[in-house]
Amino acid sequence: METIADQSQLKVGVGQFAAVNEIEPNKEHIRTLVAQAAEQGVELLVLPEASMCSFGSPLPQLRETAGNNSPSFIRFMQDLARDNAMHIVVGVLSLADQPGDERVTNQLLVLDNSGAEVLRYTKMHVYDAFKFKESDKVRPGNFGAKNSELGLFDIKGFRVGLINCYDLRFPELARALIDQGADVLSVSAAWLAGPLKENHWEILLRARAIENTSYVLASGQTAPRNCGLSMIVDPLGMVLGTATADPGLAVHTLSSQRIAEVRELLPCLQNRRYQVSGLK
Repeated sequence: METIADQSQLKVGVGQFAAVNEIEPNKEHIRTLVAQAAEQGVELLVLPEASMCSFGSPLPQLRETAGNNSPSFIRFMQDLARDNAMHIVVGVLSLADQPGDERVTNQLLVLDNSGAEVLRYTKMHVYDAFKFKESDKVRPGNFGAKNSELGLFDIKGFRVGLINCYDLRFPELARALIDQGADVLSVSAAWLAGPLKENHWEILLRARAIENTSYVLASGQTAPRNCGLSMIVDPLGMVLGTATADPGLAVHTLSSQRIAEVRELLPCLQNRRYQVSGLK
């Protein structure tokens, strides 16, 4: 159990909007969300998957976006992070680095409050489900030595693990992040709308929080194509704040004391008898 001196707090925000293929409207949405977050003292802002484009676009459009807009978009995000002294998680596209592979990579970029790039996590599970085939357009991430494919970063005494959209349906990824010390799971998504999909989104987010006794920060693109419903979830599964259907922001202060209390009350990570050694 933590002592009073060990306790940490972190003010977080999850922002949502509907990205389009014209880069300037996306930037304007992001500027607004960052300004709103800064006004509320947010230290870590999570933005959606593929925040620079309409992710359901044909591959040529995605390649054009990744090739022509990605470098300038990343510089734009770095400037926002630095100017607002804020860590930011944002979804970007890049051209695949595998020779002969025409697909793009779907990545989550983490910037620190100086604007420096902390890491890029490449989505491991591409969305080949519900009659959609992301793998036709997106190359999944590769496994690395000692789980180096995982996206993890530290901020103010918290360790944050990254999950990208369809990854959420694979509890072993979340557990692998927890095994690497994560106590916050950050989910960026463009969660496609459809029958029961909004229910799946909320249920899975709350399940990942409960089974891992961790906070979950979830940001999703909004209608008309996606569900929105960005939220912040407590380690016991309570929704602490949410943005519903429209572009907007939810904010909450995380507490390391809360995590410690929940993990003492519900020691399921200690009590488990099957261990996850990795994703393979």
